[in-house]
Amino acid sequence: MVNDTSQGQLVRTLSKWDLLAIGIGAVVGWSWVIYAGMWSSAPGTLGGIIAFALGGLLCSLVGLVYAELTAAFPRAGGDVIFAFEGLGEKAAIVVAWSMIFLWVGLILIETMMFPVILEGLGIKVPHVGELYKVAGTPVMVSFLIISLLGNAFFAYINYRGVRVSGIFQSLAVVILLAAAVFFCGSGLALGNIENAKPFFQDFKGLSLVLLMVPGFLSGFNAIPQASEETAIAKDALGRMVVYTVWGSVLFYVLIVIGLSLAAPLSLRSGEGLVVVKAVAHLFGGSKAAALFVTFAALMGMLTTWNAAYLAASRLLLGLARAKFIPEGLARIHAKHGTPSLIIGILFVVSTVFCLLGTSRTVYVGIVNIFSMFLVLTWLIVSLSFLKLRKMYPDLERPYKVGEGKLVGWLSVLFSFAYLLVYTPISPGGLSKGEWIATGILVLIALIVYFTWNTRQGYLEPEERKRRLREA
Repeated sequence: MVNDTSQGQLVRTLSKWDLLAIGIGAVVGWSWVIYAGMWSSAPGTLGGIIAFALGGLLCSLVGLVYAELTAAFPRAGGDVIFAFEGLGEKAAIVVAWSMIFLWVGLILIETMMFPVILEGLGIKVPHVGELYKVAGTPVMVSFLIISLLGNAFFAYINYRGVRVSGIFQSLAVVILLAAAVFFCGSGLALGNIENAKPFFQDFKGLSLVLLMVPGFLSGFNAIPQASEETAIAKDALGRMVVYTVWGSVLFYVLIVIGLSLAAPLSLRSGEGLVVVKAVAHLFGGSKAAALFVTFAALMGMLTTWNAAYLAASRLLLGLARAKFIPEGLARIHAKHGTPSLIIGILFVVSTVFCLLGTSRTVYVGIVNIFSMFLVLTWLIVSLSFLKLRKMYPDLERPYKVGEGKLVGWLSVLFSFAYLLVYTPISPGGLSKGEWIATGILVLIALIVYFTWNTRQGYLEPEERKRRLREA
C-alpha cells in the first residue's frame, strides 16, 4: 500500500454474491413500495415492464464501460482512476468531487431521513423535544437520537471489517429478493389478470417512468469502490457490474408484475405504501404478509446506507493515497483492515448534518444534485473509456467489451442526453435553490483545489496516477 501510515491493508474477502449484493442493495432502497404504483399505472402494466427493460438496456451501455474499466483497474477510487487514465488529472478531480457528493450525500440523506422513512413504513416513531424548525419542519430530539443510533450501527459494522458489512448486505438483499419473488408469485397465484389492465396507457406515462429508471439502476457504481477487496477473477469482476444492472431490473419487474396482478388500478394509482396496501388487499387484510413486505422495504433502506458507507470510505481512501486529500486519512486499521479514520469522519459529518432535520426540501435537493453529479461522472468515464481504447489498444482488459467503440459512443450519448434533464432546458431540471447549492459545492471543490492540491497536496500527475494504480 502506498504511503500508508499503519501496517493494515484492505482484506480480499468479498465473494461474487457480496459484490452483487452491494451493487443491488446500493439502489433498491425502500421507495419501491411507493413508486411501484406509479410504475405500473402511469404507463400501464406492460408499459412499466418495457420502461425497466429499456432502462436496463441503456444503463447496460454505461455498465459495460464500467465493467471493462473495473476489471482493468480494480482499485479503491474506481471512477477517479478510470477518468485519470484516459483524460488526465483535471477530469479525475471533477469525477472525484462528483463521487464525493454522491456517496457522502447518500449517507447524509439516509441518516437524516431515517426516522421519516420508518414512519413512512408504518413504524411508530416518537415526536419528542422540538428544538427548532428548518424549512418549516421541526427538528425533534427523538428523531436525532434515532438517526444517531442507526448511523452508529453502520459506521460500526463498516469499521469492524468489509466481511461483516458484506454479510449484512448479502442477508438483507436475500430478504429483498425473497420479498420480490413472494410478491410476484402471490400475484400470479392469487391475483387477477383484469387488475393488470390497462396494459399500456400512453408514451407520456412510459417516458415519465423511463426518466426515473437510470437512478434506480445505478448500483453498479459501488462495485469499483469494493473491487480491491475481492479475490475473484478480474473477468468475473467485470461481469458482476453488468449483472448488477440486470439484477436490479429483475427485482423491479417482479414488483411491477406482482402489484399489477394483486391490485386494481384505483389502488395502484393511489398514494402511500402502495405495495404494502396491495399485499394486504391480496391476502384479505393479512397483517403478516404486509409486515413481511414492510420489513423487506426496511432492509432495502438499510442496504443503501451500508453500501454508501462502504463506497464513500473506499473512494476517500483512494483519494488520500493519491494525496487529492490529506494522505494521513489513508490509514488502514491493522486488525480490521478498514479505513477506520475515514469511517469515523463520515460518521461525525453525517451525524452533525442531522441537525438540519428532516425537511423534504433539503432531502429532495440533495437527491437531485447528487444524481446530476452521478450522470456527469458517467459521461466523463465513458469519454475516458473511448480515449483508452484509442491510446492503449494493447492494455490488459480481463473483461473486454465487444464493439467497444460503438458501446462507448452510445454510452456517451445516453449520459449526455440524461444530463440535459437536470438543466434549465428541461421542465424537470434543477430548481433555482438547487443550482445555488450546486454552485456552493463547486466553490468548495475549487477552494480545496487551489488551497490544497496546488500547494501542500501537490504531486506530479504521473506520481498521483501511480499512487492511484498501485496495489
